[in-house]
Amino acid sequence: MATVTANAVRLLPEFDARQLQEELFSLGGQRFSPQATYSEGEITESLTEGWRVLSLRSPGGDPSRTDAGGPGLVDYADTPYLEEAPYTASVLRGLGASLRAVRFMSLEPGAAVGEHTDHPYGLPVGWARLHLPIVTNDQAVIVIEGVEHRWQPGELWYANFGRPHHLYNHGPQPRVHLVIDVYVTPGLLDLFPADVRDGIDESVVMFQRPEVRLSSAELEGLSGSIPVPENFLRTYPEPPTVTEFEEAAVPDSVGDLRAENGRLVLRVGDRYETVLVHLGGLEFRPLCWTEERTMRFTDTAGTSRIVFGYRHGGHRAETVRQGSPS
Repeated sequence: MATVTANAVRLLPEFDARQLQEELFSLGGQRFSPQATYSEGEITESLTEGWRVLSLRSPGGDPSRTDAGGPGLVDYADTPYLEEAPYTASVLRGLGASLRAVRFMSLEPGAAVGEHTDHPYGLPVGWARLHLPIVTNDQAVIVIEGVEHRWQPGELWYANFGRPHHLYNHGPQPRVHLVIDVYVTPGLLDLFPADVRDGIDESVVMFQRPEVRLSSAELEGLSGSIPVPENFLRTYPEPPTVTEFEEAAVPDSVGDLRAENGRLVLRVGDRYETVLVHLGGLEFRPLCWTEERTMRFTDTAGTSRIVFGYRHGGHRAETVRQGSPS
């Protein structure tokens, strides 16, 4: 069995394209802003002309955030624009999936986005990107590993955007899709057609686990300074080998752990700061991320250790640092 072998799968629900279009038009094109990109703590504006975004969900519900988000101090939340789109909101609620960023993304006439990959995306790393076309034309095309796709308004599509893809709009009107990033849950898999769903090997799917809250005393007991390997902070386009993950080219950074608002927060200098979500057993993942990377505190034979982990499906890599927070 494979996870999902097809690069694009049309999912079961189909939605009212007219209602979606009416809500899109009512929001107004002047509210769209250039797309931004999040990478390893940095937010940069895309240089692609004609690629614009209106965010319905974003980190902290900030409508000015047009990036997909990443580890940080605030979770994803609805922006005020979603209140103006009740049918779209009902579509999102009905997916049965745990939502991350949700954006109207517009590719203007004559615009194109060159070949690239989005990472980490896919069922083996715990989140997926869905597309719901709102406005399109026959000359608006997305090409995934050489295969052209012309998805139609009201259809819902899963695609493996971890594979090389590019898109262009040679038509006379903007191509607007509702781009929905979700954590992987059993409810998400239920949206796949039965023949595809039956072929998904759940042993290599990273399902979202719920947060397990710790007491104030437990959080305070973990507070202090810790070594943080450089490889834990990186985003990998391809899964690293165990050796690559264990052996960083630069020395460890000093991380500071603190208890704040009932959660643990990790800060690494001015480069990286994120809430850590407790999954149980003193294992944590960064907020707005998945278990693609985790930290686990252990105590073996009286020696405290921190296990920094990476996971992609059945592939795992770990590196261990000695010492408890101090």
